[in-house]
Amino acid sequence: MKIDSKSLRYAHAEGHTDVCYSEDGRHIITCGNDGDVRIWLDIEDDDPTSHCVGENAIAVCFKDKRLYVATDNHAVQAYTFPAFDKDGIITRFTAPVTQISSTPKIEALGCSSENTEAKICSLEGGAPIFVMSNQNGPVLSIAICPLMKYAATASGDGNMRIWDIDTQKSVKEVNCVPKINTFYAAKVLCRMSFEPSEGKYLAYPSNKEIILLDCESWGQRMSFTHNLIKCAISQCVFSPCGQFLAGSTVAGQIAVWEVGTGSCIDIIEHPTSHNVTSMAWNPKGNGILVYCDVAGQLGMLVNCYGKDSSQFDNEASEDVETVEPMDDEILDNLIENYESEDENENAISLEKLKNETLGLVDRDSRPESREIISAPSTVPPQPPFQPSATPAHLEHRYMCWNSVGIVRCHTSENGESTIDVEFHDSNHHHAIHLNNYLNHTMASLSTTVLALACETPSKLVCISLVGSSKEWSASMSGTEEILCVSAASGLVACATSARLLRLFTPMGTQRQVISLSGPVVSLAGFNTTAMAVYHHTEPGISDQHLAMDIIAVNGRQVRCKTVPVPLSAGSKLTWLGASDAGSPSMLDSSGSLRLYDVASGVWMPLCETTEHSRGASDTWFIVSVSESTQKVQCIMCRGANFPLTAPKPIVTELPLQIPVCELDSEKSQYEEQLVRWSHTAADVDLKMARETALKLFALACRSEIEARALELMELLKDERLLPLAAKYASRLGRMHLADKLTDMAETWEREADKLNVAQNIHFQELESQETYDVSSTDQDTNASFIPPQKDVKKKIENGTPIKPVPIKPSPRAARNPFKKQQESAKIVPSTLTLTERTLVEVHATDTNTSSDDALKPLEGETFMDWFTRNKPLLEQSQPELTPAELSRHGIKTFKSSQTKITSENGQKRKLDESTEDPVVTNAPKQSKLSAFAFQKKT
Repeated sequence: MKIDSKSLRYAHAEGHTDVCYSEDGRHIITCGNDGDVRIWLDIEDDDPTSHCVGENAIAVCFKDKRLYVATDNHAVQAYTFPAFDKDGIITRFTAPVTQISSTPKIEALGCSSENTEAKICSLEGGAPIFVMSNQNGPVLSIAICPLMKYAATASGDGNMRIWDIDTQKSVKEVNCVPKINTFYAAKVLCRMSFEPSEGKYLAYPSNKEIILLDCESWGQRMSFTHNLIKCAISQCVFSPCGQFLAGSTVAGQIAVWEVGTGSCIDIIEHPTSHNVTSMAWNPKGNGILVYCDVAGQLGMLVNCYGKDSSQFDNEASEDVETVEPMDDEILDNLIENYESEDENENAISLEKLKNETLGLVDRDSRPESREIISAPSTVPPQPPFQPSATPAHLEHRYMCWNSVGIVRCHTSENGESTIDVEFHDSNHHHAIHLNNYLNHTMASLSTTVLALACETPSKLVCISLVGSSKEWSASMSGTEEILCVSAASGLVACATSARLLRLFTPMGTQRQVISLSGPVVSLAGFNTTAMAVYHHTEPGISDQHLAMDIIAVNGRQVRCKTVPVPLSAGSKLTWLGASDAGSPSMLDSSGSLRLYDVASGVWMPLCETTEHSRGASDTWFIVSVSESTQKVQCIMCRGANFPLTAPKPIVTELPLQIPVCELDSEKSQYEEQLVRWSHTAADVDLKMARETALKLFALACRSEIEARALELMELLKDERLLPLAAKYASRLGRMHLADKLTDMAETWEREADKLNVAQNIHFQELESQETYDVSSTDQDTNASFIPPQKDVKKKIENGTPIKPVPIKPSPRAARNPFKKQQESAKIVPSTLTLTERTLVEVHATDTNTSSDDALKPLEGETFMDWFTRNKPLLEQSQPELTPAELSRHGIKTFKSSQTKITSENGQKRKLDESTEDPVVTNAPKQSKLSAFAFQKKT
């Protein structure tokens, strides 16, 4: 008979949900993420009994007329049934309890926890009977043999372990669990099950099949699978009679096999393809199976034994329970015949062998109507969240914790709520205490404004922190609800359910309304820039597809740039923010922190927080990211995803580090520093950057890889570093490399169309005082890791005054007093090179004597003061020069004027120095003797 599926019922809030039966099979007990335990008479029960046990309840188990519930305080609490009175605590853990398991024949409970431990405890509490430790990941599930001889655990480190309870040692390990670092991120729970009669066999899921192990030899006896199963099986459970085995996949498929024959009775597809979190057989043995999924829904399957479940009464159920779990002779003969085949015929499938031996019908010959291949299931879309905030259902929670301050919310038992705001810098603003009359659930804090919002009634309330602390509010229209809110120093943004991003000024002016391309996930801001992350497309089989709009507001202009959001495989976005330099930053659930370099347009992984965790279940709560100090401020959360409000946690700093290859080597460490400094606003001076680059060059030379050393200098492209590298190469005796570096310098000199190489000769003292700004976004990131001298030119073009450096007068710059200059001669643009043209313009005389007097330096006047005073006059006299060329022209004029003053005081000059530089004018060219030629009088 075909298995029938009942309609799903809402049981609990979305999240992990657990289910079990009472021992008489008359009640269904469920618990869920809302912290309630519900007792159902049947799936059709419209009014189940509900009891609140805390903020969440992960696991529930019924044993000897008592209920055992895993509460949010990491304890296993006992309750009487059906009165539901507290009846003691069985055991405690330091992290959430993931499963509670037991069998009718034993007087103990098996409890697994996320703190990498599992325990077998007495029903009366006290010291545990057996503690299964030394597991390198959160323990996802536990199963106990009905004879209390063996126990099995599955942990997030990838291994299933089988323990001997008598010797309290591990007897076997099987690698069958996908590796995860927290129970809440696990899709495959690897729920195992011992055969319920004598515990002869252990069934456990392994990818798309269920493996049956012999508990004596621990060898594989059988495997259960089907071609319709398209994804990994998450759990399996034996029926009370031991003759049937049920398994569920992460896509919600539930299959039932007959253990004796290995045939699949039927496969049921979940209506919404949600992952099944728990299953339980009815102890009456009537073929009824109940299950719960991650959406908090309760479902039921009937006729799972291939017969009508309504025909089973209490007497029949007792008969079924006394039947032998399986025919061992048939199973042993089946395995023996399979193992005795010739080696050349070992390729015979197990399914075919069953058909030939037992005369079974091939399951692939079922009617085509049952051969429907379902579409691949997708993960549910991530709901919106506030960065650096804890869950909203907590009584004491953080609404916001960032680099400015902390916003806490406290809810009392009578429903009254208050909000406390604490600033890290008390000089900036005093602490704030508010009564939360509107039941605000979202908050964001900046240096200028505190933004509060709630979904219903959807209203944005902002308190200005500048001046008189004025308060303003804005109500959403119609049924529009606020989902996320963000406050920056120059902007307040909120994203609504209508897929609108509303921008306000800090004082309440509505600035802009922007439509988002998908449902919002999170918001962040920096100065006058808002960053909105939303679902770009529907989620895939395991990944979220997110994108981010970077919206910059400048006066009346609004600019937007859309970039995809990279996430680790199977992870979700857990934090969104901006660094102290304004770079967008994000953290996913796998612990990878990434930063977006706006200049280059790439996402870079800058910190793997899991490498700094002590336990597999530890997570990091991000507070802020600093590019200047190259640190991440965060809070360690042991065995949890968020910190507690009391006691106040300690903020820890983690270093930024790009995960380059072979990070343990010295070469990779220097390379990582150069790459990280070139893409972040690191507070690194010129000396340290050059030392790091030179050390990397030295390593290449010592490794006798001259090509790499030459390639490094070409990559760095720093004219000031090249002489040092050439000097180092010559000291090592690598003259060939030194010659190539010299040729490279000459090549750079010829190709420098914007930089004048003569600047290195004349302004060495000026350049020695330059500061190294690796974070400048004006630099060409594709040209060099270390900025070349073009930064100096850009600073001059931007109007930055030249630094006052004493300039030594040079006799070579003196003018020739014997040169004959015509008054009508004027300087015109020539086709000379940049250097020649500059020298010509410097030595050209001006016919305006008043200009010469104005340009004459005062006594004791420095070049800085002289250039600032005469810059307008120089620009007027030389309009065709660029700012950089004008600066060089000014220095030449200043030197020439100083030399002229010295010569007028009676100092001697050499003739060869005075005649060194010829004068180029528009006058006709004539020989030296033509000036003395006879001219006929008219």
